[in-house]
Amino acid sequence: MKKSIGISLFLIVLGVLFLLDNLGIIQNFSVGQLIKTYWPVILIWMGVEKLFRDFN
Repeated sequence: MKKSIGISLFLIVLGVLFLLDNLGIIQNFSVGQLIKTYWPVILIWMGVEKLFRDFN
């Protein structure tokens, strides 16, 4: 059974962004606004990744 590396990487990047936002290292950046704007892209990406995983 193959494990999905894409979702894992996405969660790691998202966690790092939240951490940097909470620590105040990233100025003028809102992780919540980013997710609110691009959540459909995240769903599409997860679907495409699942398709590739099922066909390989």
